[in-house]
Amino acid sequence: MNDNKVVNIDVNKLIQSLDEPDFTLPEEFLSFNSYQWASVFESLLNSQRLALWKFVPVDLKSSLLSEMREDARGHFLSELPQTKIEEAVVTGSNTEVVEIFDALPEKTVVRLIKKLEPGSQSQVETSLSYSNEQAGRYANQEVYTVVSDALVKDVLQELKLAEHAQDSHSYVVVDSGGTYLGEVYINELLASLKTKTIAELVHVPDAIITGKQTLLEASNLVRGSQKSTLPVVDEHGRFIGTFSIQDALDVFQEYYEGQMAHLGQVSDEDLYAPILLSARRRAIWLGINLLTAFLASAVIGLFDKVLIEVVALAVLMPIVASMGGITGSQTLTLSIRGLATGQLNSSNFNYLRRKEVIVAAVNGVVWALVVGAIAYVWFEDEIVALILAAALIINMLVASISGILIPKLLDRLGIDPALAGSVILTTITDVVGFMIFLGGATIIFLT
Repeated sequence: MNDNKVVNIDVNKLIQSLDEPDFTLPEEFLSFNSYQWASVFESLLNSQRLALWKFVPVDLKSSLLSEMREDARGHFLSELPQTKIEEAVVTGSNTEVVEIFDALPEKTVVRLIKKLEPGSQSQVETSLSYSNEQAGRYANQEVYTVVSDALVKDVLQELKLAEHAQDSHSYVVVDSGGTYLGEVYINELLASLKTKTIAELVHVPDAIITGKQTLLEASNLVRGSQKSTLPVVDEHGRFIGTFSIQDALDVFQEYYEGQMAHLGQVSDEDLYAPILLSARRRAIWLGINLLTAFLASAVIGLFDKVLIEVVALAVLMPIVASMGGITGSQTLTLSIRGLATGQLNSSNFNYLRRKEVIVAAVNGVVWALVVGAIAYVWFEDEIVALILAAALIINMLVASISGILIPKLLDRLGIDPALAGSVILTTITDVVGFMIFLGGATIIFLT
C-alpha cells in the first residue's frame, strides 16, 4: 500500500474552482496516491466527486474506489455512469474489483465481469463465491506460484522473465492440481543444486487460512504468525491467494471504526449521503430507542402511587439505572472486544463471566455503601437508603451478567453485538433497576 500521508489541501478552494470552466488540477494532486485521492473524495458532495472524477489518473481509479469507505463508495457508484465504472474495473486488481462489485447491483456485476480478461474473470468469480465476511473473498490472487515437480534451474529462469515476481523473498508452491504445499525461499533457490526439484525445498507455514474463515479470524492468524502474508486455501486445500499483514491492519481499522460508529447507530455512513437516506437510517434506531424508553416509562408508571407517597424515590431512581448502565457497558465493551480478537471463546467464557460478576459485586457493595450514606444524609430516611443500596447491588450484578451474555447470544444469532448490544443492555438495566428499586419501595411503604 502507498504511503498514506495526511491530505492537507484547501477543500473549500477546490470546491469553488471545480465550477470554473477553465479548472485545472492543483499541482499537489499530481503526486497523490489512491488513499489521498479517496480522502479528498470523501470530503466532497457527490456532484463534486463526479466533476473531479475525470481528473483522476486512470491507473488509480480502481484503487481510489477501493480505498473509499463502504457507504461513500456505494453512494458515489450509484451516480457514476456505468461506462466510467467499467473504465475503473478493467484496470483494477481482483481485490479492488471485488470491493467495487460489493457496492453494485447484481445485474451490473454480471455485465462487468464479462468485460474482464479471462484470467481476471476467473479470479473475480472465485472471490465472489465467498461472502463479504470471509477471507476468500479478499485474498490476493495475483501471486506468483511454482509447481512442486519443477526443477530449480527452470524456476530461476522463469523468475528472471517474470518481472512481477522479482520483489518477493519467497514463492508459493503448489502441485499440478493447484493444491497448496508450502513456500520456497529465493535464497535457498539460489544456493541449491540446479537439478533439485522444488518439492525438496518446500517449507510449510505454521498457519494456513481457509477461504471460509472470517476476515477477523484471518487477520488474527496473520497477526499471530509473525509473517507478512499467509496462504488462503479452499475447502479442498487448493491455493486461492494470500492474506497480508496490511490486509489485517485494514480489517482491524475498519472494524474498530465500525465499533465507534455503532455507538451512535450511524454505521459507516457517508458524511455527504442524501439527507433523506441519512434521516431514514437514523430514524430506525431512534424509533427502537423510543420504544425502549416507553418500556422504561411504563415500568415507572406501575409504581406511581409510591412515587407520590415518597418523593425521594423519584430523585434517586436515575442513580440505580445509571450505575447499572455504566457497569453493563464496561462488561459489554470487554466482551465485544474479546469476541472480535478471538480472546473470548467457549473455553474461557465461564471464567470471564464469574470474574465480571465478582467485580460487579465488589463495586456494587462499595458504591451501595457510598450512595446509601449520601441518600441517608440527604433525606434522613434509613429505609430509602437501604432500598437504594440493595437495588444498586442487584442492578449492577444483572448489568454485568447481561454485558457478558448479550454479545455471545447476538453473535450466535448472526447479529452484530456492537450495533444492537447497547440498546438491549440499556433496556435491561433501566427496567430491572426501576422494578427492583420502586418494587421494593412499594412492598415496604404501601403494604
